[in-house]
Amino acid sequence: MPESKKCAHPACNCPATHDGAYCSPYCKDAGDTVELSCNCGHTGCAEELTHRA
Repeated sequence: MPESKKCAHPACNCPATHDGAYCSPYCKDAGDTVELSCNCGHTGCAEELTHRA
């Protein structure tokens, strides 16, 4: 089984979609923008983790 690739947005920890480089439209729009946390909204991603603490 092929290994999942990470979303291309540097701040994101999500796997990319099977047919693209990003996990969401948010990350695609953000591209290579440097952010401290990701706002894609997926469970387990950087922004989601900071709100659960």
